Amino acid sequence: MNHNYKVKGYIMYIIIAGIGRVGLALAKSLSEKKHDLVLIDTNKKVCEEIASEIDALVINGNCEDIKTLENAGINDADIFIATTGYQEINLMSSLLAKNYNVPKTIARVQNPEYKSVFEKLNIDIVISPELVAANYIEKLIDRPGIVDLAIIGRGDAEILELIITENSKVVNKKLKEIYKKDYLIIAVYEDDELTIPDGETELKPNDRIIILAKKDALDEVRRLFVE
Repeated sequence: MNHNYKVKGYIMYIIIAGIGRVGLALAKSLSEKKHDLVLIDTNKKVCEEIASEIDALVINGNCEDIKTLENAGINDADIFIATTGYQEINLMSSLLAKNYNVPKTIARVQNPEYKSVFEKLNIDIVISPELVAANYIEKLIDRPGIVDLAIIGRGDAEILELIITENSKVVNKKLKEIYKKDYLIIAVYEDDELTIPDGETELKPNDRIIILAKKDALDEVRRLFVE
């Protein structure tokens, strides 16, 4: 079984449940990056149409069905994404994926009030309607360790929210020691208390930080703070 979530630049085995607007756009984008894709949908006609458009294994079936998931190769999946129009189905199928030790699960919810419920059930990333966009999910896939993000301007920069890992290269360092012109730490949460940092602010394991970074510096930011 494959239980190591791979970082950007590697081919990943990704299962997408639900080939609606979001699922289809996401599948097309990930297919262009040569990831191994399996798409699941209950609509036979949709499956037949998509099978001729995208380089992916397309399965006409129910993503809540164990046999369907096993046929999709759930044992080998790096990521399971549930984007159907029914949050109950998204939750159940994601929990099933968790039971198969899929390293990363992403689920869509229609009602933002249920977002916290999904998170308490250990779904890794929960996307609410105002956030659900194929490129948003794709960026979360490409940037392991990123908790949240916002794309600003014309896509030249992003605001990232992440948690500093214990093995991070910046642990116990002051901001003035790691300053780079291509990114800026604009906020630090320590024990849920927000502070606006200065050069003397020292970063600690499990601190939640918000960074404004140029697009070209995103990989460097991830390597420094979460690897």
